[in-house]
Amino acid sequence: METNTNLLNSELQIDSVAHAHLAETAKWGNFLSIVGFVLSAILAIVALFAGALLGSMSSAYGGGPAIGAGFVTFIYLIVAAVYFFMSLYLYRFSAKTKAALYSSDQDSLNDGFMNLKNLYKLMGIITIIYLAFLALALIFGIGAAFMR
Repeated sequence: METNTNLLNSELQIDSVAHAHLAETAKWGNFLSIVGFVLSAILAIVALFAGALLGSMSSAYGGGPAIGAGFVTFIYLIVAAVYFFMSLYLYRFSAKTKAALYSSDQDSLNDGFMNLKNLYKLMGIITIIYLAFLALALIFGIGAAFMR
Protein backbone atom coordinates (compact mmCIF):
# COMPACT_ATOMS: atom_id res chain seq x y z
CA MET A 1 0.00 0.00 0.00
CA GLU A 2 1.33 3.42 -0.93
CA THR A 3 1.33 6.18 1.68
CA ASN A 4 1.26 9.81 0.74
CA THR A 5 3.45 11.94 3.01
CA ASN A 6 2.19 15.23 1.56
CA LEU A 7 -1.01 15.89 3.49
CA LEU A 8 -1.94 18.87 1.34
CA ASN A 9 -2.30 16.67 -1.72
CA SER A 10 -4.34 14.00 0.04
CA GLU A 11 -7.79 14.37 1.46
CA LEU A 12 -7.92 13.77 5.18
CA GLN A 13 -11.18 12.38 6.40
CA ILE A 14 -12.75 12.35 9.80
CA ASP A 15 -13.68 8.77 10.61
CA SER A 16 -16.01 7.72 13.41
CA VAL A 17 -13.19 7.56 15.99
CA ALA A 18 -11.89 11.05 15.14
CA HIS A 19 -15.48 12.33 15.08
CA ALA A 20 -16.10 10.97 18.58
CA HIS A 21 -12.85 12.46 19.90
CA LEU A 22 -13.54 15.86 18.36
CA ALA A 23 -17.13 15.87 19.65
CA GLU A 24 -15.98 15.07 23.19
CA THR A 25 -13.19 17.64 22.96
CA ALA A 26 -15.70 20.26 21.84
CA LYS A 27 -17.99 19.44 24.78
CA TRP A 28 -15.16 19.74 27.31
CA GLY A 29 -13.92 22.89 25.58
CA ASN A 30 -17.38 24.40 25.85
CA PHE A 31 -17.51 23.62 29.58
CA LEU A 32 -14.01 24.98 30.22
CA SER A 33 -14.67 28.14 28.21
CA ILE A 34 -17.83 28.94 30.17
CA VAL A 35 -15.96 28.41 33.44
CA GLY A 36 -13.20 30.64 32.03
CA PHE A 37 -15.67 33.42 31.23
CA VAL A 38 -17.08 33.30 34.75
CA LEU A 39 -13.63 33.26 36.36
CA SER A 40 -12.37 36.13 34.21
CA ALA A 41 -15.39 38.20 35.25
CA ILE A 42 -14.78 37.35 38.90
CA LEU A 43 -11.11 38.24 38.49
CA ALA A 44 -12.02 41.60 36.97
CA ILE A 45 -14.39 42.36 39.86
CA VAL A 46 -11.76 41.31 42.40
CA ALA A 47 -9.26 43.55 40.61
CA LEU A 48 -11.43 46.58 41.19
CA PHE A 49 -11.93 45.77 44.86
CA ALA A 50 -8.28 44.78 45.39
CA GLY A 51 -7.12 48.20 44.28
CA ALA A 52 -9.62 49.90 46.56
CA LEU A 53 -8.71 47.58 49.43
CA LEU A 54 -4.99 48.28 49.05
CA GLY A 55 -5.69 51.99 48.87
CA SER A 56 -7.78 51.95 52.03
CA MET A 57 -5.22 49.80 53.86
CA SER A 58 -2.42 52.19 53.03
CA SER A 59 -4.38 55.18 54.32
CA ALA A 60 -5.59 53.31 57.42
CA TYR A 61 -2.11 52.23 58.46
CA GLY A 62 -0.43 55.49 57.56
CA GLY A 63 2.07 54.15 55.05
CA GLY A 64 1.91 53.81 51.33
CA PRO A 65 2.11 50.40 49.74
CA ALA A 66 5.26 49.46 47.86
CA ILE A 67 3.19 49.08 44.73
CA GLY A 68 0.33 51.44 44.00
CA ALA A 69 -3.22 50.17 44.21
CA GLY A 70 -3.86 51.30 40.65
CA PHE A 71 -0.95 49.21 39.41
CA VAL A 72 -2.33 46.10 41.12
CA THR A 73 -5.75 46.76 39.60
CA PHE A 74 -4.16 47.22 36.18
CA ILE A 75 -2.23 43.94 36.39
CA TYR A 76 -5.31 42.00 37.53
CA LEU A 77 -7.38 43.51 34.72
CA ILE A 78 -4.72 42.51 32.17
CA VAL A 79 -4.75 38.95 33.52
CA ALA A 80 -8.57 38.90 33.40
CA ALA A 81 -8.54 40.15 29.78
CA VAL A 82 -5.99 37.54 28.70
CA TYR A 83 -8.00 34.81 30.43
CA PHE A 84 -11.17 36.11 28.74
CA PHE A 85 -9.60 35.93 25.28
CA MET A 86 -8.26 32.45 25.94
CA SER A 87 -11.77 31.38 26.95
CA LEU A 88 -13.23 33.11 23.90
CA TYR A 89 -10.94 31.23 21.49
CA LEU A 90 -11.76 27.97 23.26
CA TYR A 91 -15.50 28.70 23.10
CA ARG A 92 -15.33 29.53 19.39
CA PHE A 93 -13.35 26.34 18.74
CA SER A 94 -15.96 24.30 20.60
CA ALA A 95 -18.97 25.92 18.97
CA LYS A 96 -17.57 25.79 15.43
CA THR A 97 -16.33 22.22 15.82
CA LYS A 98 -19.66 20.98 17.20
CA ALA A 99 -21.50 22.73 14.38
CA ALA A 100 -19.15 21.27 11.79
CA LEU A 101 -19.44 17.73 13.13
CA TYR A 102 -23.21 17.75 13.15
CA SER A 103 -23.65 19.48 9.77
CA SER A 104 -20.55 18.18 7.92
CA ASP A 105 -19.55 21.79 7.19
CA GLN A 106 -15.87 22.02 6.27
CA ASP A 107 -15.77 25.82 6.66
CA SER A 108 -17.01 25.60 10.24
CA LEU A 109 -14.40 22.95 11.02
CA ASN A 110 -11.70 25.14 9.51
CA ASP A 111 -12.92 28.10 11.60
CA GLY A 112 -12.90 25.90 14.69
CA PHE A 113 -9.32 24.83 14.07
CA MET A 114 -8.32 28.43 13.35
CA ASN A 115 -9.61 29.41 16.81
CA LEU A 116 -7.73 26.49 18.35
CA LYS A 117 -4.58 27.74 16.58
CA ASN A 118 -5.19 31.25 17.94
CA LEU A 119 -5.61 29.83 21.45
CA TYR A 120 -2.31 27.98 21.23
CA LYS A 121 -0.60 31.02 19.72
CA LEU A 122 -1.79 33.18 22.64
CA MET A 123 -0.65 30.52 25.10
CA GLY A 124 2.74 30.42 23.37
CA ILE A 125 3.13 34.21 23.55
CA ILE A 126 2.22 34.17 27.24
CA THR A 127 4.77 31.41 27.83
CA ILE A 128 7.49 33.39 26.04
CA ILE A 129 6.71 36.48 28.14
CA TYR A 130 6.75 34.39 31.31
CA LEU A 131 10.10 32.81 30.42
CA ALA A 132 11.52 36.26 29.65
CA PHE A 133 10.44 37.50 33.09
CA LEU A 134 12.01 34.43 34.68
CA ALA A 135 15.26 35.06 32.82
CA LEU A 136 15.27 38.70 33.93
CA ALA A 137 14.57 37.70 37.52
CA LEU A 138 17.42 35.19 37.36
CA ILE A 139 19.80 37.79 35.95
CA PHE A 140 18.82 40.37 38.55
CA GLY A 141 18.98 37.76 41.30
CA ILE A 142 22.47 36.71 40.33
CA GLY A 143 23.50 40.37 40.02
CA ALA A 144 22.09 41.13 43.46
CA ALA A 145 23.92 38.16 44.94
CA PHE A 146 27.24 39.40 43.55
CA MET A 147 26.60 42.92 44.87
CA ARG A 148 26.48 41.65 48.43
